[in-house]
Amino acid sequence: MGPPVTGEPIPWHELQRVAPIARKGAVEQLISLWKRQRERTDTEPLWGDEIEYTLINLDARKSRATLLLNQEEVLQKCQKQCANTGEIEPWNEVMIQPEWGRYMIEATPGEPYGGEIMDLLRVEGNMKRRRKLIRECLSPDQHPASICVFPGLGMREQFMIPERSQESPTQTPHSEIYCPVSRYIMVTKNLAARRQRRVETYIPVYRDDKTESPFHDKTGSYEYPAEHQPPADAKEGHVHLDGIGLGLGSCSIQVTFQAPNESEVRWLHDQLIAMGPIMLALTAATPIYKGYLVDTDVRWSRISDCFDDRTPEELATTPPRYSWNRTYISQEKPADANSKSPLNPMDQAVKQRLLDGGMDEPLAMHFATILSRDPVMLNRVDLENFDPNGTGLFDVLYSSVWQYVRLKMPLSDDGPGWRVEFRPMEVQLTDFDNAAFSIFMYLLSRAITTFHLNFYVPIDKLTESMERAQRRNAALEERVWFRRSGWSSTTTEQQQHDRAPRQRKPCCVKSSASTSPYALLTMDEIINGEDPKTPCRFPGLVNIVWAYLQYKNTSLQEQSKIKPYLDVISKRANGELPTPAQWMRSFVSAHDDYRRDSYVGEKIRYDLMQEIVGMGE
Repeated sequence: MGPPVTGEPIPWHELQRVAPIARKGAVEQLISLWKRQRERTDTEPLWGDEIEYTLINLDARKSRATLLLNQEEVLQKCQKQCANTGEIEPWNEVMIQPEWGRYMIEATPGEPYGGEIMDLLRVEGNMKRRRKLIRECLSPDQHPASICVFPGLGMREQFMIPERSQESPTQTPHSEIYCPVSRYIMVTKNLAARRQRRVETYIPVYRDDKTESPFHDKTGSYEYPAEHQPPADAKEGHVHLDGIGLGLGSCSIQVTFQAPNESEVRWLHDQLIAMGPIMLALTAATPIYKGYLVDTDVRWSRISDCFDDRTPEELATTPPRYSWNRTYISQEKPADANSKSPLNPMDQAVKQRLLDGGMDEPLAMHFATILSRDPVMLNRVDLENFDPNGTGLFDVLYSSVWQYVRLKMPLSDDGPGWRVEFRPMEVQLTDFDNAAFSIFMYLLSRAITTFHLNFYVPIDKLTESMERAQRRNAALEERVWFRRSGWSSTTTEQQQHDRAPRQRKPCCVKSSASTSPYALLTMDEIINGEDPKTPCRFPGLVNIVWAYLQYKNTSLQEQSKIKPYLDVISKRANGELPTPAQWMRSFVSAHDDYRRDSYVGEKIRYDLMQEIVGMGE
């Protein structure tokens, strides 16, 4: 959800004027905070996850599925339910929070997980309890669905407001779709004001046997109905989406890991960056937009467009706020890892002040690229009652740039320590799959820090990988850049050589001057390992996780309980299990009402959602 922003929202015309003051204050707070926390140590490997659910209304009489704008009532009921539960084990507590759309609920474990196998085996149960708690706060025809994007989102009359009508959905203005929290209201208004142009996206339609050619989106505009006439140029063949709310309401699963200290968290941050394209492709869950099958499988570009506040002049030089990472922060990063393109935005005065404050170059560069952006939300009290030892200005500016791997500093002496948040994964349809990806990422993070694994890929290659990962069926058909040699120290190599299960053992980790350590690999090669006959082959991330579990002397009984979760990752990569996007495409294609024209009609959407709800509950 991000930090709370209370008080009177500052509109963009005023925010422009005070932006330099806010930026300077945020830098001073960052320096003070960093000096206080840089020596902090937390040895316990705590971690947690966040799942965003979509509230769905299923009308069996009309065979109609709609979004349920019922967040406030659900939150109130959930709070009462939690208060009346009595004493429960800390590991089974849950926390329910609002998210951007009134049809969304965010749920997390009430307490962080630990690192023991027993903690990992409790993850799925905690996720089931969250879903059950939300479900109990809804009527029989209402459900929490862990879907990334509702297949009718963007079409008219897709929202149900229970207090108004139980009979039919209505055309609902954006103001009633937003969660009434000042943070979301402020961000929405200020992003739109700064960008100086409409919020809209064109997503290529999936061309089936009977898809019209030329194809024009006939479902109309949501926010600008009077203006919607797709031009006859590059927009042909695309689904048209407008309105910032029709992108910010996408759901994901995020995982956060605590590292022992600043040095380790910076190393972990950098290694997880290479995992972004891989995990995005393996969790792909967004093949339908606005009632059409599209030629992409993930939400990433759509959310990026909605958060995009760049002016027309900035489009060619500055990445959007919602984007993949463009800076590595560890002092141990290789010389060829940085981008060869200039980093924008970059306020040199901000960078120099951070250097003068004692930060090293990689960390100062990272924070400078983020804090050099204009604020899009601000608490007037934090600005007017500025405290150089506070955190309000820094926290709100830093958290308004959404990269897929995020360094999280300790904001207080008694709160969480140095952490990394991993954000690219799409939410999965079942608690089992969400638990599988969460557990895998935790174990991989522990293997990275324990063995000091090096997965650096040049930032420019990462950009290409993210583009590939967003393509249709990328999990099976695309290759992404990955470090296939030089990823492990000699000591670690021998440890894993001795312990790696199933005879898949790391080898040949040193690269010669004539051989690049980077290669385009399939998801299967990265996850399950390259062909054993391949010279200097990469052993696979799942096998590295198994090596870590054996290194930690995990019992065979505990390994057998973890294995079903790791099998999900392996089988997604080799094609034995479909991604949610692949499964949804198959469901639509096999439906009696589908005419192979790319259009996913109302009855198909209803049956699809009914099937998904059944899988989750």
